[in-house]
Amino acid sequence: MDDKQHGNGYETWPDGASYRGAYVDGKKHGNGTFTWADGSTYVGSFIDNNIQGHGVYNWKDGREFKGDWINNKMQGKGVFEWPDGRKY
Repeated sequence: MDDKQHGNGYETWPDGASYRGAYVDGKKHGNGTFTWADGSTYVGSFIDNNIQGHGVYNWKDGREFKGDWINNKMQGKGVFEWPDGRKY
């Protein structure tokens, strides 16, 4: 595999961010959990290092999006919820 991550693993960055999940040829690919240094998290599908497919993103301020992603952007069907209970 040319020293590239492959299979399930755990990676951390100096700023405190981390990823736990599947890798293919050194890229996040499959299901995993990414946690940013600020505490925001994404749990779901990755393709070629991008958030893509179905997943749940939780911001540190309590907002949440459950739904579809394409190239790291919310796209397609999903529900966005604010801490005060509003939903879109």
